[in-house]
Amino acid sequence: MATVAGQRAESPAEVGEARRVAWPSLSWTWWRLVALTGVYFVAGKLGLSLAFVHASATAVWPPTGIALAAALLYGPTVWPAIFLGAFLVNLTTAGSVASSLGIASGNTLEMVIGVWLVNRWAGGREVFLGARSFFAFAGLAGGAGTAVSATLGVASLALSGYASWSRFGEIWLTWWLGDMAGALVVTPVLFLWATDRRKPLTRPATLELALVLASVVLVGGVVFDGLGPGWLSGYPLEFLCIPPLLFAAFRFGPRQAATCVALLALLAIIGTLAGHGPFARDSQNESLLLLQAFLMTLTIVTFPLAAVVREHERTEAALARTAAIVAFSDDAIIGKTLDGVITSWNEGAERLYGYAAAEAIGWPISLVIPHELSHELPEILERLRRGERVEHFETKRVAKNGRHIDVSVTISPVRDPRDRIVGASSIARDITHRKRSEATTRERDTLRSVASLAAGAAHEINNPLAVIMGQVQLLSDEVVGPARHRITEILEATDRIRAIVARMRHVTRVELFEESPGLPPMLDLRRSSEPEAEPAPAVTTGAPAPAGGSLVIVARDGPARYESLHSMFAGAETEVIVDRRLGERRRSGADESGGRRRGSRRQHDVSGELRARGWTLVVR
Repeated sequence: MATVAGQRAESPAEVGEARRVAWPSLSWTWWRLVALTGVYFVAGKLGLSLAFVHASATAVWPPTGIALAAALLYGPTVWPAIFLGAFLVNLTTAGSVASSLGIASGNTLEMVIGVWLVNRWAGGREVFLGARSFFAFAGLAGGAGTAVSATLGVASLALSGYASWSRFGEIWLTWWLGDMAGALVVTPVLFLWATDRRKPLTRPATLELALVLASVVLVGGVVFDGLGPGWLSGYPLEFLCIPPLLFAAFRFGPRQAATCVALLALLAIIGTLAGHGPFARDSQNESLLLLQAFLMTLTIVTFPLAAVVREHERTEAALARTAAIVAFSDDAIIGKTLDGVITSWNEGAERLYGYAAAEAIGWPISLVIPHELSHELPEILERLRRGERVEHFETKRVAKNGRHIDVSVTISPVRDPRDRIVGASSIARDITHRKRSEATTRERDTLRSVASLAAGAAHEINNPLAVIMGQVQLLSDEVVGPARHRITEILEATDRIRAIVARMRHVTRVELFEESPGLPPMLDLRRSSEPEAEPAPAVTTGAPAPAGGSLVIVARDGPARYESLHSMFAGAETEVIVDRRLGERRRSGADESGGRRRGSRRQHDVSGELRARGWTLVVR
């Protein structure tokens, strides 16, 4: 969503168009107002030079178009320049100060009311971007707004005694049609040339436009200036004006079409005043009125057609961008009918499922649904027929090679311009990696729980186990004969239990990484009670662990010593298990075991097993 020149634009195309019609940066200093007043004055004098029904009423009044274009470009605040220009034009032509003030007020209100109506109901500065908005402009600013000027102007002349009330209708019609023609013919060409900032035409397009303008000049000369043979004068040659205008509308758009209409209007007015063309009559005012009606008809036909062509181009560009986004998306985007038949298949779907578009389009969507989940499809299609949207739900799909894939799917109904549901679109995202990460996290949490439970159980078992070992050792001194062998077996079994308990007590933290080396068997409950092989001697000096290896650090002297050992022995990719309390446990182990924990039995510590599985033990 973007806001450009006060207009909200939803898409990049709309943003571009809004920028092209944005108000130019213009600080209205006094000399700019004077310049606009001068332009209005000159155009008004030219228009009144063609006044035949009354000195202040003409069928050709371009100042209306100039005023509306200026107000659309820079806002209604330009009204002082319009008022002053209209006052000077009429004061220097005919009438009194009072009548000139009335006429100037009507011309100014015409501009203010016309711009307000356009901003309210015709799209504002986007008025010439669409056919509907141009029709609204023609009816509101061209019809209603100009009626205000004609009414106030003729009334001012009649009240001041400069026009007869009996001729009010004739003067009003001339005034109104002249203002309307100025609004419809002049306003678009001025506004579009001031705001349309598209890229310059290429050389072939420029040559083509030159040929179109030449054809307009040729047709204008033949139809309105009598350049053709005399025998053509009896035919309706005015219809020859339509083809070049339609071509300009189709090929180039509103700006060039408006330019061609303005050029043809200039040629037609010159030729008609000279007595040539199909609209030449004995009365020049009547001739100009007929000509203006014809030119306004051409404008109302040509310009909306050019706007429709421009809208079609913008729509095609937006559809092309959308199609590119869909085609190259990493997600699988699939279109299908309400019966589940695949109608579109993007590259993301090809990568995810392994089927090419030619292999999938025309087949039912059940092609990628596992057999055990076949019940999902009827339920989803029924919800889509009711117009419901199926939000993200996690399920499984099957690829061409038979591999099952975890996916997150969103399915939405597709509607036609009449809001009828005609199909569905689904977006599937591969979440296999996320599922594996979640499983790994669950396994890690479970493993941590087991490790905590094992450490707690070892602490609780240790005291009664020490009592048992002490009592059995005392019995071994009192028992003689064959029974002593049994006492020895009990001691060996108890010693194994003690070794398992010792290993369990040393586990304080477990981190599980992907592709990590195996952890000690003491964490495998199925193996923890198995007789263990003779362990390798514990590594107490420690060697630096290679990058990507595993390391157990036992720091008896607190965090500072641990940091020193970590920086000395741990590589950049090294996995680390930290136990700062192992030293304390070893020192207290002798008392807990009845003072019998000496010699080779310490080799049952976890250090040997860690080393055998690729871990390096560092004890300082």
